[in-house]
Amino acid sequence: MLILNRKLIAGLFVLAISQSASAQLVATYQFNNTLNADEIGVPALISLNAGSFVTDMDVLGQTRTVYQRTANNTAEQSALRLDTSPLGLTANNYAVQLVFTFTDTLDSRGTGGYRRIVDSFDPSNLQDPGFYVGPGDYLNIYQSGPHYGGPALTNGTYYDVVLSVSPSGENAYQNGALAVSHTGTPDAIQSHFLSFFQDESYEYGNGKVALIRVFDAALSSNEVAALNNNGNPFPTSVPVPPAFINALTGLIPGVIMLIRRRKQKE
Repeated sequence: MLILNRKLIAGLFVLAISQSASAQLVATYQFNNTLNADEIGVPALISLNAGSFVTDMDVLGQTRTVYQRTANNTAEQSALRLDTSPLGLTANNYAVQLVFTFTDTLDSRGTGGYRRIVDSFDPSNLQDPGFYVGPGDYLNIYQSGPHYGGPALTNGTYYDVVLSVSPSGENAYQNGALAVSHTGTPDAIQSHFLSFFQDESYEYGNGKVALIRVFDAALSSNEVAALNNNGNPFPTSVPVPPAFINALTGLIPGVIMLIRRRKQKE
């Protein structure tokens, strides 16, 4: 005889509703000597022009394994790429969280130049619009001109940065706080790819990355602050796979119907 724990069912119901009511985490990369995702069935990051795993003693106050990107010139940029096609993302409604640092710039303009963070264009036809550290070392959403803000970033210091993209525009956050906004056509994902730290020309900088998370919708300011977790944005548990949440959500109506039938028999 099937015995149903109603408290357990209620808990699962709350979990499923809470996950489906807001942006869902669909991919997590912690660079623990691998480019694989934490989640099962999620594609690994693609390494461009190699990189290496190193131990860094001060990643937001922690000792962690990170992915170090090193290139000698902008023609051989060390970058990362993600095929988002299995993730079910909407092209103009997603978010990316990165914990990273730049260590230099290969843009000859120095602090007057740019260093790419995220590019959503087709890798075979990268374009200038996108998300950067721009002139003055500020976060910069470049869409029909620069939109920049927040405190200046310092080489060698890690930052928790979030780019949140919605159909109406983009918000960029630095260490949990809003740094810059742009209202208008956003950086929609082209051909299912997201590129990290790769530029179509010379706006490139070497650096290290400790965490990348991808979400299937834009994040609110409260969600970004919660992710920052008072300066400790790293996961403390194994992520719940999106497929599990979807399956669980699909099961709930049947479970509720079974409970009702049992009540009728009592």
